[in-house]
Amino acid sequence: MTVGATERPPRTSSLGAFAVLAILTGAEVLVASSGLGDRRRVTALTGLLLAKAGILLVFSLRASWRRSAPRLALIALLLAVGFTVVLMLEAVYRTGVR
Repeated sequence: MTVGATERPPRTSSLGAFAVLAILTGAEVLVASSGLGDRRRVTALTGLLLAKAGILLVFSLRASWRRSAPRLALIALLLAVGFTVVLMLEAVYRTGVR
């Protein structure tokens, strides 16, 4: 640290983001150890992973719609979620047809 610099306490939003990430990690452990079927378990873990990635993007990288690079990253994340949901629904449909 430089001379005269003071330590700032962590921002409340950072603590909130850390708490949410800890809760989501606990939920991942519960889902992974649960007796759910493979498809449901993978779907739940994928959703939790995407939620954690979004939280990290927004809070840790200070992403906002006003700056162009984080905006592109947010759009990419939303597209990834959309494609994931479509592929999961297609897999559920195909397994239900047979």
